[in-house]
Amino acid sequence: MINLKSVLTIFTLVAAISVNFTLGRIHKSHPQPRIYSGRSAAQGQFPYQVLLNIEDDRIEYIIYACGGSIISRDHILTAAHCVEHVVEMPELISVYAGTIYYITGGVEKRVSLVTIHPAYGGNNNDIAILKLNSALEFNDVINSIPLAKKNIPDGAQVIVSGWGHVSSTKASYVLQYDTEYSISHAQCLRRLDRLGSAMRCMRRPLGHGVCSGDSGGPAVHNGELIGVNSYVINDCGLGFPDVFTDVVATRGWIIKNMK
Repeated sequence: MINLKSVLTIFTLVAAISVNFTLGRIHKSHPQPRIYSGRSAAQGQFPYQVLLNIEDDRIEYIIYACGGSIISRDHILTAAHCVEHVVEMPELISVYAGTIYYITGGVEKRVSLVTIHPAYGGNNNDIAILKLNSALEFNDVINSIPLAKKNIPDGAQVIVSGWGHVSSTKASYVLQYDTEYSISHAQCLRRLDRLGSAMRCMRRPLGHGVCSGDSGGPAVHNGELIGVNSYVINDCGLGFPDVFTDVVATRGWIIKNMK
């Protein structure tokens, strides 16, 4: 059994993209590319996908980005680690919807409230809800995605998407997407040795997968949101599964806090 404490380092995907697109504090010594071997999305292909841009001069990277998913006209679902530093200053978060380009085009909204799962910590329950200061208008390129109600079978295809890095110094300008495959909690636990109860894993071919810049972004199966991008083990694109917060496991909390 792999001992993660001594062999592996869990790199939380803080998705630190700075003004000049250099990597943030957590990833400085480990260059991380984009969604490995991903494809460029077409306009309107992922109407639920948003980009979060957080400006915070209290931390080293000042401006960093994460992904998110529209779950209602005025709510966005993302990873807790993306926004935990700005819970008391939600106005620092800009949400870009209706565009496949990095901070270009679409609609920009500000956030009025950040709600983080009360059991977040220890790489578990890495999920947060953002309330927008004004509602989105849905159209062909901006729309919500339903929350999955039941677990998907092992081996089911899952679509992941995000604006992660295309190299160690450059973010992806166009939204990227790729296919991963669901594995059970028990199977993933055998691979990783440790896995939170509210987390789930996706496997992918070597050289594929999510990476820095993709945190908080969606994992989707049959048009339903099944996971929220949380972290990878060691460098991206290696043989370990990617880890997501399980939307089915946290669905009750999500619905309660959307109200």
